[in-house]
Amino acid sequence: MSDADGFGLTRRNVLRTAGAATVAAALGGCLSSDSPATDPTENDEFAYGNCWMCHHACGQQLTVRDGTAVDITGVDEHPRGSAGPGTQGTLCPKGQAELEKLYDPDRITQPYIREDGELREAEWDEAIAYTAERLEAFADDHGPEKLLDATSWSTTNFHEHFWRDLYGTPERIGRGRHVCFGGPHLSGNLMGLGANMRFVDYQNSEYIIAWGRNIFESFAGQWEPKGVLEAIENGATLVVIDPQHTPTAQKADHWLPIEPRTDGALALAMGHVIIEEGLYDEAFVEEQTHGFEAYREAVAEKTPEWAAEITGLEADLIREIAIDFAESAPAAGIALWTGVGQYAESQKAAQNVFALNGLVGNIDRPGGFRMWQGPPFSDPFDVRDIDLPNNAEGTPPALRRYEEYEEYPFRHTTGIGHTVVPEMVENGHLMGLYCHYDNPLTDGSTEAWLEAIETMDLVITVDAYWNELTRNADVVFPEAIQLEKDTLIDYAPAWSAYHDRRWVSASKAVHEPLGNARPGFEILTDLAEAMGWGEYVPWESEAEYNEDMLANIDYSFEEIAEENFVLLEEFGYEQWEENGFPTATGQFQFDLDEEDGYAQTAEELEIDTAPEWIPPGTWGDEPDEEYPLQFYDTRSVFFSFGADQPLEQLQEQYARKHGLEGEEYRGNYLVMNPRDADERGIETGDMLTVETQAGEADEPVMAYVSERTRPGFVTAEFGFGTGNSQEEGMNTMSVHDTQHDPVSSQVDRHLAAEVRTAGGE
Repeated sequence: MSDADGFGLTRRNVLRTAGAATVAAALGGCLSSDSPATDPTENDEFAYGNCWMCHHACGQQLTVRDGTAVDITGVDEHPRGSAGPGTQGTLCPKGQAELEKLYDPDRITQPYIREDGELREAEWDEAIAYTAERLEAFADDHGPEKLLDATSWSTTNFHEHFWRDLYGTPERIGRGRHVCFGGPHLSGNLMGLGANMRFVDYQNSEYIIAWGRNIFESFAGQWEPKGVLEAIENGATLVVIDPQHTPTAQKADHWLPIEPRTDGALALAMGHVIIEEGLYDEAFVEEQTHGFEAYREAVAEKTPEWAAEITGLEADLIREIAIDFAESAPAAGIALWTGVGQYAESQKAAQNVFALNGLVGNIDRPGGFRMWQGPPFSDPFDVRDIDLPNNAEGTPPALRRYEEYEEYPFRHTTGIGHTVVPEMVENGHLMGLYCHYDNPLTDGSTEAWLEAIETMDLVITVDAYWNELTRNADVVFPEAIQLEKDTLIDYAPAWSAYHDRRWVSASKAVHEPLGNARPGFEILTDLAEAMGWGEYVPWESEAEYNEDMLANIDYSFEEIAEENFVLLEEFGYEQWEENGFPTATGQFQFDLDEEDGYAQTAEELEIDTAPEWIPPGTWGDEPDEEYPLQFYDTRSVFFSFGADQPLEQLQEQYARKHGLEGEEYRGNYLVMNPRDADERGIETGDMLTVETQAGEADEPVMAYVSERTRPGFVTAEFGFGTGNSQEEGMNTMSVHDTQHDPVSSQVDRHLAAEVRTAGGE
């Protein structure tokens, strides 16, 4: 019997209607091939790349014929793009579509500057000089501390040195803590697991819980779904906890269609069972953890029966999952990411889930949570003996400097929050923005951010496509895509298919940049020269900077790029035996009472520092008569961050996945259960509008009615609509206001909503 029998969905009818097409696509095949014919010729040349569409750097092999790239495939045995030694490397649809992006005529390929209120094309020398003058004037008029560095996923860390150390702003916002998985990011860091704490030692695991994770469709490189499949083939159990029946749930032994935002209750009940049954790792708990008694007290009354009333899951099933997980430990792991990271109570929910790792002692043991080690990169400034100033030193960020923000408890745990930026602009505390690649208009509070951008005195963007941000900027720099620049994968966390090896991957540019596009590194070094900071930027190219990054590694950049990746030294398990945990106590922390910033935030919110159940609606929206549905935005194997939504190849595949390729519409789809659709007279293919307390969505969105989502829960892919490069469809954050997790500052992307046919009552 299905675990989902409560609302009529069975594994058989999902497999029949949805099929395995999405899993196949995720694991390396387009649903159809739009690539040029690639019959080999004697003139073919081959080159390597590292996919940057979602920045997880799967290796790419390019076939180049007569100077044109004609085919793109994965790299065998690549740490991110394969399952490890002796296995095939593949690319997901995003990676395969990079050929289309390489030659896309709609890309921005020339700098633009604003003159007399209008953007116009400019040559590079003029654009750089104009930007330097504007930055100098901005510093004189406002102070450099009022410019926000919103760089995301740059191929080097040079932007941090440029804006913080040279220009002098302490204001920095990225994705992880604020809009991607803020609750787990903060909890993982403070508990001792690190910010990138969401990956399991899959190949060695006997029991995997994908908790709010759709690993076969939204993953951190091909290595991850392939590792899960290998574990399943070896007899591992896969459990999926998700309100939607995803492609990952299709492969699962158990699918738990949990009531949204109740993950924390389920985790506490599992902890209760594990302690009650005497299945926890007493030695690990006693020797390596802090605050266990507070945790024991937190779960004492949290029985499976208690959790069943909250989560909608059967008490016996909760008990079964808890016992099986504990008995499989330490070769048992929890894969957790945005599903437990993007609602208002997510920090406490994530803390409750992560506590299970400490309870069963699976941390850095084969088959459990793995603490990967990255390469021993060097600081290029130290290699060159450059005495770099820190011109932002002594200037706290505005969130901590002004009394206007004392209402935000997360000011103790972070330096900024996405939803508070428009308020800072209104108060005059932020008046400029440098945005590389990311688009904050998709990340929450869209309408407020649009107003903020119009209010700012200086907006500089580095991007490949026109969108609402680039169109409203004062400077638009055209970024070369990854295949057009030399790249060392130095930003990325070290998780990969090689669970006991460090590794490094690199690639040379395989194509001249389209038009006059340039790598982001060169844009900033040219700007540094124009600002009079030439003494701090001696590197002629990104490859030269990368060479200095490798000073402690016995390979040159050229040598690594020639092979695409190299494996470095081995490292063992149980690293905490020698190094302890990176926490205030040096132990894994059930209770965060020793972390000053967290303790202050908890005191202001009147919550515990130990794990705790925070019911939905305590901070975020809760459905009511006016807005009875729960709306949440999701990610797809086809799209990422708005970077590839304009590509026709991916739009067509996305439409075919939903059986809607015959429609002219090429936006995102609103997925809803037949019960909810029938009540509103909605059918697949209808155009809908979504409304929340913030107002109506910016654009209509097409309905996709499916039993793969539970009643009362509707979703849509983010990255479309107003503010994005692909304007058709709905910007999911156009119906978001200021909702956030008050502990981590994470944007609350889970909203109470109503849905009706476009133009209907």
